Amino acid sequence: MLDNSSLRDNRSEEKQIEEILFRAVNLFEKTGLKDLAEKWDTILKMYVGKKDLSKSSFLDS
Repeated sequence: MLDNSSLRDNRSEEKQIEEILFRAVNLFEKTGLKDLAEKWDTILKMYVGKKDLSKSSFLDS
């Protein structure tokens, strides 16, 4: 029988990374560092986009 615990751990890690990036954007916005907020927001969007692409390609296999 296959063990899905490593898959769950990976999803948990991905969610934590996404949360850290989201918090960084909010922190930079609150402290008035708009340039950094925009850069980190771009990183967050790229991360989420790549995560979604890899998830859909995994499901297609």
